Amino acid sequence: MLIFFKSLPKLCLSISLLLVFSIGNFAHAQSKKNLQLNAIDSLIAQVPLLMRSDEGKARQQIAKIEKLSTAEKYRHGIIETSFFKAWLTYRHGSADECIKTIDFAIRNFQDLPKDPAEIKFYILKGQCYVKKTQFDLAVQQFSTAIKIAEQKKDYSSKTGAMISIGWAYMEDSKPQQAIKVFFDVLQLNPHKTYNNRATVLCNIASCYNMLSNYKAATKYAEMGIESARASGSNVDLANGLNILARSKYQQGKFNEAILYLKQASTAREKVEDPSMLASDYLELADVYHKINQPQQAILYAKKAEAISYVNKIDLKLANAYEALANGFQATGDYKNATKYYQKLLAHRDSTGTGNYSKALAELQVKFATEKKISENLKLKKQNLENNLSLSNKQKWLIILLASLVVLTASGLYLFYLTRSRYRTRLALEQLNEQRNRTLAIMQTEENERRRIAGDLHDGVCQILAAASLQLKNAAGSENVLAKVDALLDQAAQEVRGVSHQMTPELLLHFGLSNAIAQSVARLNEANAQTKFTVFEHVEFEDIDDMLAVVLYRAFQELTNNVLKHAQASEVNVHLVINSDEALLMVEDDGQGFDQQLLKPGLGLKNLESRIKLYEGIFEIDTTLGKGTTSILKFRSPQRKKS
Repeated sequence: MLIFFKSLPKLCLSISLLLVFSIGNFAHAQSKKNLQLNAIDSLIAQVPLLMRSDEGKARQQIAKIEKLSTAEKYRHGIIETSFFKAWLTYRHGSADECIKTIDFAIRNFQDLPKDPAEIKFYILKGQCYVKKTQFDLAVQQFSTAIKIAEQKKDYSSKTGAMISIGWAYMEDSKPQQAIKVFFDVLQLNPHKTYNNRATVLCNIASCYNMLSNYKAATKYAEMGIESARASGSNVDLANGLNILARSKYQQGKFNEAILYLKQASTAREKVEDPSMLASDYLELADVYHKINQPQQAILYAKKAEAISYVNKIDLKLANAYEALANGFQATGDYKNATKYYQKLLAHRDSTGTGNYSKALAELQVKFATEKKISENLKLKKQNLENNLSLSNKQKWLIILLASLVVLTASGLYLFYLTRSRYRTRLALEQLNEQRNRTLAIMQTEENERRRIAGDLHDGVCQILAAASLQLKNAAGSENVLAKVDALLDQAAQEVRGVSHQMTPELLLHFGLSNAIAQSVARLNEANAQTKFTVFEHVEFEDIDDMLAVVLYRAFQELTNNVLKHAQASEVNVHLVINSDEALLMVEDDGQGFDQQLLKPGLGLKNLESRIKLYEGIFEIDTTLGKGTTSILKFRSPQRKKS
């Protein structure tokens, strides 16, 4: 027992040293593991940019992440690897295949709700539904992603989901809603180093192309290209160049469009995106076809065919077949054109075969006709050789008869051509005279409106005001006088309102843009149930006076109709004026109507007659329960003569 107590201090010291050594080793091992996990996280963060710049390197990085995460049993790295594989499936495979991969991950990763990567799975799934044009299901997935991001306070992923919602609107042909979402994203992320800045700017440019606002499209496409080059994103660079090319193409600047499309395809080759590269080649083929260079169109269509065939991109392959058929048809090679139409038919489903079968039949007829023409030429050659023995008298007789026929036909042609030109000139003169007469009537109406409004305002309103003052000075029952005074005030307000309705004073004094803005402000003050919002893109105000009146009267008529019939809670008024067009659009979220059952009233008929004078376009898009959109558009609006 004594020996034990003597050795006890040494034993305690040994145990203490062992514990210190063990804790030190554990801390060292834990520190080493943390460094390894941080290194994996750093590799994960690099993948999105690599996917936009060099897919080959991205695949190598994903394989490295998977190997390290498996060795370290790092759940976040394993989940991220699964997401990246699903992303690659989305890029190169079918949308349904990608959805299956995502659903498998959601079911089997029980700890996924605790992982920040969960949001990305729902965003990618929504993008798959956009690819399938199932936009309602897409928006559901994006909304789920936003909800999860808000719960996790992951605002970066939230803006990613917002970008996807804007993209869904864009693919669903709703560019105005898409632009609003994209601008919200830029407002939340104003710095130029924002990772998705180039993507958002390019999407805005694409929306403006859809709205035929090519000046704005060019501006935002160039901003997107600049941002993509700064970040090294070849995906965004290629998209921006493609969108810029489309804007130039729509303006008839085909050479510039070709230049940008070639630059886009060069950038696209670096990221190994076969579907989009095939799209670039097909657009190049289309531009060359438009400028009557069918051989170049065939060259790029064949490139698209090869890529689509190897990567099994059925839609692009069908488009390539169609482009090749059109290219060979333009060169007169009906045999090859027929061959590619037959290939195209094999890719089209039963709902799309009708038009192509018809085109194929026409080509077959042309091909057969060429054969018959060739045979007829051979027969004619033989006949000519047989008729060489004809006498000179017979030859001169034939020449004389032919000359008479040509002279007679030429005389008839000149007669009918002259008469046709005279009738056309007369019709144009009558049309111009009628237009000038109608414009004069409109001008007279507006002048008369102003005169009557002035008389009401300066005459009747002053008399009513004087009568009100006299009543206030008169003796008698104060209650009776107060009621009479109130009636006079009401009458003065109604006369003033009639005056403002008869002549657009706001338009005369402040211009069209300010007149609409102030009118909307008054509408919002007078109507609590309906909120009016103005969106403007006005490059100059000095448009033709009567055209400004037509636009303002249209604004009054359309907003009055909304207040009377639509039962809407929100109304958006868009005004666009530039050198290309003057556009007024009024859209509401009201009850809509059936255009076949409801005939336009007198106000809309008068509006349409005025629009025709300026060769404008007036369209109404409405569906029961889904609101109404009215669009009034004038091409190349005239400015006031200085």
